[in-house]
Amino acid sequence: MQGGQNTVTKLYIFNPQNDLALATGGINYVAPPFAMHMAHDLAVLPAFIAEPGSMLITDSDLDAQWLEHLNATFGLDVQAVKRNELRHLTNYQVMPWGWCLDMRRRLIKWGASSDSVPSKDTIYHLRGLSHRRVSILIHKRLHELLGHQLCPTPVELATPDEVMQFVKHYRNCYIKTPWSSSGRGIYHTIDGATPELEQWCFGALKRQGSVMCEVALDKVIDFAVEFHCSDGKAIVRGFSIFSTDSHSQYTHGDVAPCNVLKSRITALYPDFDEVVEALTQVVDELVAPHYTGWMGIDMLLFNKPQAPSPLSTLTSSPSPLPPHLSPLPSHLSPLPSPLQINPCVELNLRPTMGAITSMLGDNIIAQDVTASFSIEQRSSSQSPWPEHDAPVIEDHRLRSGTLCLTPASPDALYRAILTIQTS
Repeated sequence: MQGGQNTVTKLYIFNPQNDLALATGGINYVAPPFAMHMAHDLAVLPAFIAEPGSMLITDSDLDAQWLEHLNATFGLDVQAVKRNELRHLTNYQVMPWGWCLDMRRRLIKWGASSDSVPSKDTIYHLRGLSHRRVSILIHKRLHELLGHQLCPTPVELATPDEVMQFVKHYRNCYIKTPWSSSGRGIYHTIDGATPELEQWCFGALKRQGSVMCEVALDKVIDFAVEFHCSDGKAIVRGFSIFSTDSHSQYTHGDVAPCNVLKSRITALYPDFDEVVEALTQVVDELVAPHYTGWMGIDMLLFNKPQAPSPLSTLTSSPSPLPPHLSPLPSHLSPLPSPLQINPCVELNLRPTMGAITSMLGDNIIAQDVTASFSIEQRSSSQSPWPEHDAPVIEDHRLRSGTLCLTPASPDALYRAILTIQTS
């Protein structure tokens, strides 16, 4: 089960409540019911990004059986292990869906060895790297490396008056709490300051100390670069293209071989390779020395403003904001592409659904098709799931139809599906 004597086995666990736990910063975190349901129902998802010979923590016999099915069908090599078996394992490294103090506490309670989990001080540092202010550091470092600013840089504000001043000036903007919560903690305003926004900001500032403020951009496409950090170095492991709803919550991801996804991005933004190279250097400097595992950096392409435009007029406003409130440079660098890039909407210091979709595109679907990945939800275990075409699998690859990636538990409220797109 553990491989060779000197082999360190990767031990994965799906804990999507990590994002919510980071915001509290506490050791004893009680996740809301939806997060607990999601963690239980989608527990096998890390199997699709796990290294061969890895293990997955789950106490569900149905999950263990499903892993055996995935291994046989798609050539995965991942075994299930129960929590009470951790104390009997040796020479392993835990790879959760993001680190937080509560995850560390639970693992140790289950019998995980102290050398398989980070120290409290390390987790405090990782929590700091997960703060949305890190996006400001990434923007500024990319500016230094590339010699020009790619887009407006977010600003961090700590008082209601500053936030309202920002909102009144820009009107169409996003206000974000410091820690990502899968779309939660984001307020999009197009009407300037309102009593509802003031109340929201007051609560957010009281709980977390500051908020990030960003000018809204005319978005064309959401995408991400998926990295893996190990031994102090970061490598690009894939790319993801995805969609979000009006609340910035993930709805679905495009699934295709990574070279296909990258070519779609490069066709829209020819200088993408230059940005990725510089971004990899930034991750090497900022993150890789402190973190091991998957991480993703969300990006977007947006339409270049045409003069006159909000971006151009705001910089010459007769009543300019104080410098520390302004995200705008004196000008955005002219580029040959009609589109511009936001190279860091946010950093996710954990695996992401984009990591899943990038591996599904390379390893699970037939190489001449494209697919869509999504998480389906039903209101109760008595509600029927949507109907889909049956999956057709050839040579260990999904050729057509819809594949359920997670086991069909009668009590499940969430399931992950992969649907081959038809022309």
